[in-house]
Amino acid sequence: MVDGVLRLVAEGCTDSRISHETGISRSTVQRWRTLGPPVGPRRPSASRCPVCDGRELDRAAYSYLLGLYLGDGHIARTGRTFRLCVSQDARYALLVSMAKATILLVRGQGASVCAVARVGCVDVSSYWNHWPCLFPQHGPGRKHERRIQLTGWQQRIVDAHPRRFLRGLIHSDGCRVTNRVWAGKYAYPRYSFTNNSGEILQLLRSACDAIGVPHRDSKWNTVSIARREGVAALDAFIGPKR
Repeated sequence: MVDGVLRLVAEGCTDSRISHETGISRSTVQRWRTLGPPVGPRRPSASRCPVCDGRELDRAAYSYLLGLYLGDGHIARTGRTFRLCVSQDARYALLVSMAKATILLVRGQGASVCAVARVGCVDVSSYWNHWPCLFPQHGPGRKHERRIQLTGWQQRIVDAHPRRFLRGLIHSDGCRVTNRVWAGKYAYPRYSFTNNSGEILQLLRSACDAIGVPHRDSKWNTVSIARREGVAALDAFIGPKR
């Protein structure tokens, strides 16, 4: 039941809808969204690694988290373990709760996640020895200064869940804005994704191609989706940040 609620939170569902679909009271859903679900005894699944130990991985959640990590996330060694951190704009409480729920789904029940407010943003993070196993792109320096290439198992997950991957990328380093032209007489929505890594930009392009979303490069480090059919396709599973 907890995982079912976490999946709905990670998908961006409202508390009322989650309560209706699961039968759990709205106040309980709201408390779990804010404070996290009850932890109880720590389960082995929270420490076992899908890569090292073959534990089952929530692939849809991982595809979204991979997008968040590649867009605006990082992994750092802290003492004897590693800390995964993804940052979200403090204005978008829903995105913060989605990131928290997604990390819990990927980690396994019994894990913990924390959210720390900074100026203008919220850092959502979790400590685990196996984060580098799940994100082998981790390394010294900034992402655009090193090679970023998906492993075979990562690519298979992205191929199976391209929309979740795109959603993660847009929710991290992307945006949906309204363009106004002709002195404001005409306005149209568009999506854009900015990243200094050419390889991460290509991952976004490939995911767009996989679902038939037209795109173009508006700058050397920015991919734009502005054609009406492309925006409509992304609106169906991304939409404005909130």
